[in-house]
Amino acid sequence: MPSPRRAYLVYRLLAAATAALCFLIGAVFIVAFLDRALFQVFARPLFDTDYSGYYILAFAGSTLVAWGGCLVAAVRDPERASGVGTATAAALILASVLRLLAWYSGEYRLADDQLRLEAGALAIVALGFVWLKPPRGNRA
Repeated sequence: MPSPRRAYLVYRLLAAATAALCFLIGAVFIVAFLDRALFQVFARPLFDTDYSGYYILAFAGSTLVAWGGCLVAAVRDPERASGVGTATAAALILASVLRLLAWYSGEYRLADDQLRLEAGALAIVALGFVWLKPPRGNRA
């Protein structure tokens, strides 16, 4: 186990990087919806889906932006927002399991081993949130 001070810093960096990814992917999803629903600026759509899919993308994008905001709270004060890291780890493990189920189903043959690699990466990040979580009342 790393020293408390180092774990505290790495936990904050992990939360910040995850928040940045949530903001970025959420913005891409929202832009994809706005492009198809309102403006059609891009010559080709960002995602190959129908109007229902773009609605789901907009909803998922909004949720990712909110999740990123919660992770920013965990960056600012990990002890008081410790539940955010735990919830993030749970969501990452669920996403990892869903990717493995998609790979196992055989319906996503075109993705080949990408789904297994994504599942492994998500599980490692989830482990980081669990392993590096600072204990309560022990500010470094």
